[in-house]
Amino acid sequence: MEKTTDQRIKRIVIVGPESTGKTILCEQLAKYYNTVYVPEYARTYFEVHDINNYDTFDLEIIAKKQLELEAEYLPKANRFLFCDTSLITIKIWCTHKFNKVPSFITKSIKDNDYDLSLITNNDVPWIADPQRRNEDLREHLFKQNKHELQKLNVDYKIIKGIGEDRLKNTIKIIEATFKA
Repeated sequence: MEKTTDQRIKRIVIVGPESTGKTILCEQLAKYYNTVYVPEYARTYFEVHDINNYDTFDLEIIAKKQLELEAEYLPKANRFLFCDTSLITIKIWCTHKFNKVPSFITKSIKDNDYDLSLITNNDVPWIADPQRRNEDLREHLFKQNKHELQKLNVDYKIIKGIGEDRLKNTIKIIEATFKA
């Protein structure tokens, strides 16, 4: 993959509730734009740690590693770097489960601006897996993601559609945002 040298890499984050296609969309976008995407570190973490027994300390470890991965993948990117989640997601989980958020996460959210923020809508079917827990909270979590981005005064776009339409809708948003 040939790296773009004449312009700054645009960092695009995709957030949203569980099972709304964030990872699949990141994979598709990375392939379409011949670049890389940053995977969600929480999935890797909970492959070896008990997902039923964690605390804010674990979430802070996940947050730090997520930021490390973004820094690690940035030099490998070509024009765009797609990020499969952000610390906003971790903040929402801290608040939801523990009613408190480590100061590192709060500070890092404020310090970490993306060039484009996208929220995946709940219009795709729920697909269960061992790490997913909150099918009944998808609408609430969707609203929480919007709320957190609004608090940061971040312009965001909502991703809608199923299958190829979802990818096409996202590409249209990216192209409109970053006109050549």
